[in-house]
Amino acid sequence: MSLISPTREDLWLHDDSHETTGDTRSLLRPASRSFQRMASSFFAKTLLLEDLTPRQRCARLRKQFSRHVPPASGHAVWRTRDPPAAFAFLVSAHDNTSGSLSFAPSPSSSYFRLASPFSLSTRRTSSSSIYCSPVADTDAARSVTGKSIPLATLQTLLSISALPFSLKYAWFLYQGGDLLLPTDGGVLLMKTRRPRVFAEALENLLHLECPNLCKVFRVHFIGESAVDAGAIQREWYFLVAEALLSPTSGLFSLVNRTDNAYFINPKSAVGMMYAVPLIPMPEPMSRNPRLRHSQAFRAAGRFIGRALLDGQMLPLHFCPVLFKLLLGIPVTLDDVESLDKTIYSSLRYVIDNDNAEDLCLTFSATEREGTSVVEVDLIEHGRDIAVTDANKHKYVELMTRWLLFDRVHVQLKEMILGLYEIVPPELLIPFDHKEFELILCGLTEIDVGDWQANTVVSTNLDSSPVLEWFWEIVDAMSVSDRTKLLQYSTGSPRVPVQGFKGLTSYDGLICYFTLKGVDYRHGAYPCIHACYNRIDLPLYPTKQLLDEALKMLLLSDPTGFNIE
Repeated sequence: MSLISPTREDLWLHDDSHETTGDTRSLLRPASRSFQRMASSFFAKTLLLEDLTPRQRCARLRKQFSRHVPPASGHAVWRTRDPPAAFAFLVSAHDNTSGSLSFAPSPSSSYFRLASPFSLSTRRTSSSSIYCSPVADTDAARSVTGKSIPLATLQTLLSISALPFSLKYAWFLYQGGDLLLPTDGGVLLMKTRRPRVFAEALENLLHLECPNLCKVFRVHFIGESAVDAGAIQREWYFLVAEALLSPTSGLFSLVNRTDNAYFINPKSAVGMMYAVPLIPMPEPMSRNPRLRHSQAFRAAGRFIGRALLDGQMLPLHFCPVLFKLLLGIPVTLDDVESLDKTIYSSLRYVIDNDNAEDLCLTFSATEREGTSVVEVDLIEHGRDIAVTDANKHKYVELMTRWLLFDRVHVQLKEMILGLYEIVPPELLIPFDHKEFELILCGLTEIDVGDWQANTVVSTNLDSSPVLEWFWEIVDAMSVSDRTKLLQYSTGSPRVPVQGFKGLTSYDGLICYFTLKGVDYRHGAYPCIHACYNRIDLPLYPTKQLLDEALKMLLLSDPTGFNIE
């Protein structure tokens, strides 16, 4: 709905200096009242910024920062509509190589005539660190890994970023497919036991050498007869992603209960010490918990990178600011809100009000260590420096930096390095953090209409009332039951970015959801072939029998492939 500007006559009614006759005034009054009603209705339906949730406000600001190459400037800068105090994060190498791995254009043909695919090179850094700097001092031509991107390449990537999301995602899939190594060079087989699927996943990901990072791999659960044709790999991704966010891993912690969002656990080193042993290490290594937890985050980054490469949707409900940090997008005080709304409100109060001295704050923060609370200096001797109106902006900047970066910089660096050991940083530059989340996590809501519209149906089922009954039952299911049915039939509880038309098989090719009618036998249940996104549906004589069969199916565990 567009807001209509007041007419000239409407303005006359509020201008005492404008002379009109009584007849004219009586004619104008109804039109003015009509406009007022329309304007009142419009503003009554308008959402103010304070009416939005933290996640909605974060999404609204997703284009707050963008890379820009001014004409004839010869360098790239971060452009913003508002000039808040912002910080950018880069990984810096300590030797001659740039980034954890370097990437070079491959000789493959370009896509959309915009950019060439990128291929993996094997140069590594011996060590690296991550640092924070004001966004005005940050070279926007560097990726989050610290790698310098040629201006011509960056301008191409910025052209891609201006495309509609569907075209950008098609470009991403094309480039990602070029990274996967051909199967004639060998396929990795990952054998694992269900009770130790998380620990063994981290161990296997850590032990992958560079030549094998982008090889196609299959998963085999020891003791199960099923062969991985796609669904087992999807289930493996789901199980590992769930375990990453589990409190028992100690790696991530729930920070926003309203949005059920997770952030890096600042005490992950301690958390892993008290968790179930995750990775069997040699004895000298196991005595260093910091090394263990940093390796776990390196594996987590590689896990995310492989999921992007394999087109898998992960149930990783990260805090929006974590997606921004992984992309290297500058962060500000506004990003604290998605992390902790209470702390954000307190910091905003300090900025917006005078007499900061009355709050009795110092340049320090508090954090919990076990059962006690300790004080951490934001600057040297910060606990002895009072916050005043003169220095409160500096205090808020330091608190923002500490909350988003300083206390998790070790874990963040490892996640970034692990992610970009798999995926070239150029591949993610065209996307903002909400688009990145969509690519990685897919759609959480299941649209039954879209599901039905993108389903292949056998001839005998198409002419049977069972088909109509099936969709009526699915439409009436609870959200949890519908999600479980999707996981049963495809191996994943999430819908691809493109919707159900984007379902694939193990080879990455489109594999539509399929319903195949089979003869009914007394007591028969639907037979699910998750590797091929197919359900063999008996032609039940009544809707009640079909409903009971589906309910019985949903009572069992949707994981495991011992039976079809």
